Amino acid sequence: MSTTVLVRGSEPGAAGTTAAGWETVGGGPRVGSCGSPECASAGATAASTRPAAKVRPRSGERKEASSEPRLYAVGARGPTIFSILAHPHMSVGAASNGGRGRILLVDDEPALLEMLGQALEEAGFLVDTAKDGSEALIRLGAMAPDVVVADVDMPVMDGYELCRRVRAGGHADIPFLFCSGRGEPDQRLEGLQAGADDYLVKPAAIDELVLKLQRQVGRVRRLRAAGRGAPPPIDALALAAIETRLERRPGEVARLGRFEVRGILGRGSMGTVFRAWDLKLERWVAVKTVRAAAGMASIWDEDLVRRLVNEAAMAARFNHPHVVTVHDVHDAADAAYVVMEFVDGLSLQALLRNGGRLGPEDAVPLLAALASALSAAHTIDLVHRDVKPHNILLGHEGAIKLTDFGIASFVSSQMHNALFGTPGYLPPEALRGGHAGAAGDLFALGAVAFRCLSGRAAFPGRGPGEILASTLRTRAPRLREVGVDVPPEVEAIVAGLLEPDPTNRIGDALLLAAELERLITLWRWRWTMPPPSLTRTATDPAAHATDGHAQVVINFSDEPPPSPPENT
Repeated sequence: MSTTVLVRGSEPGAAGTTAAGWETVGGGPRVGSCGSPECASAGATAASTRPAAKVRPRSGERKEASSEPRLYAVGARGPTIFSILAHPHMSVGAASNGGRGRILLVDDEPALLEMLGQALEEAGFLVDTAKDGSEALIRLGAMAPDVVVADVDMPVMDGYELCRRVRAGGHADIPFLFCSGRGEPDQRLEGLQAGADDYLVKPAAIDELVLKLQRQVGRVRRLRAAGRGAPPPIDALALAAIETRLERRPGEVARLGRFEVRGILGRGSMGTVFRAWDLKLERWVAVKTVRAAAGMASIWDEDLVRRLVNEAAMAARFNHPHVVTVHDVHDAADAAYVVMEFVDGLSLQALLRNGGRLGPEDAVPLLAALASALSAAHTIDLVHRDVKPHNILLGHEGAIKLTDFGIASFVSSQMHNALFGTPGYLPPEALRGGHAGAAGDLFALGAVAFRCLSGRAAFPGRGPGEILASTLRTRAPRLREVGVDVPPEVEAIVAGLLEPDPTNRIGDALLLAAELERLITLWRWRWTMPPPSLTRTATDPAAHATDGHAQVVINFSDEPPPSPPENT
């Protein structure tokens, strides 16, 4: 365990102190004596490297004018400034009644934890502490703090991971602040992406910290007060009522927890996607309701909803620039809703509606982004199982985002002798009752690629039954066979993704992404989203056959499935 030595001073190396009061002031890093051999040793080490010091008056004598006192530490990571110890607008040592709010402090340096806790108590907060992330999670469940303040660098579970677990554990209403010496822009960004409400870089003035804590406490108390007067917990009927209300009265606002629901973005077989305003974080979000789809009544119950929420929470920890970020999940008795990043744009399904298609200069960069997202997911054994144009969101400013990770995968895992997915994008091995893992995602990506480049479905049909039969009994045609002129390398990639036999299929998303990036560099292609009116129009009548974006439940019978098509 590292030794931490604390001193008060106006700047690094300005002054050391003991319980008796101010002792010395001078240049260079300084430490004070706490009376222990370790402190004495650390003090001697610092004294050997510092310049001569001037004597400063002890306690009770007149002190020289200086800036606000700060708290310093010498620990395993060397001298660091932590925060200001004394608040200029309070009497130091005054008893705290916790009226300003309850704070949970998390830091692996015991002395720093004690001293910062003392400073906040003197500022009027009620403070509880935890020495690591595991203890913080236990205390979080027991004490319901108003705000969590945590360091980043901690063993076993760092602050970023703690924040993700707090958010995934259903504590989205508790503000989370980082106070860390790690102040690089990418480090602060990682903290905010993990779910933090704010990030303070040491040294941080106690004025600033207290003000931020006061504001966060005020906000969370207002939300809790509003919640006490809120209606009973949301269920499937209440979610349906919100949808009906917004349909009948466009422009109205419905309340869903801390979110103001402002409109409907889309619908699916398992729920509706709303556009909503987050009252706490003051940002636009997408709220997707999740309820029992057709054929799922026998397995849909309160326990399944709770497990689905846990699955979505795990998916929320997966961060990638081409994956929609999951901010929060909420469960109810017979439904749930997932709060996600709002992408200002439209889905690929909407872009390609009515037979529109993309040229290779647009389609290949799009596919490269999706392959990159799938590669990152497959690396951590996360399989999507419902890759399709409806789940690909395109931002007006160029964003390409894959959404709905974990939902179809989870529902499928709960079914016996049945499969949940979207006809036209389900791989043949899944339709035969076999395992559809990462290779299944790549088959679906191939179907997306075929749809983008040709303007028609890879496996057309007039309904789910015909589409499934087409997937099982036929091989998708080559792009040139349907009149699409693309570079031979692109045609070969699409054919390799749509290979019926998973052992012969392109099976590595990372290598696929690398090859697509090579083609992008070679041809100098770049993704720019064309307006729907400017997408190319497919002339083949089959292009307007059902594309099958609705999810279905497939029950397997005892009859043997059709054999796969022979290689040609």
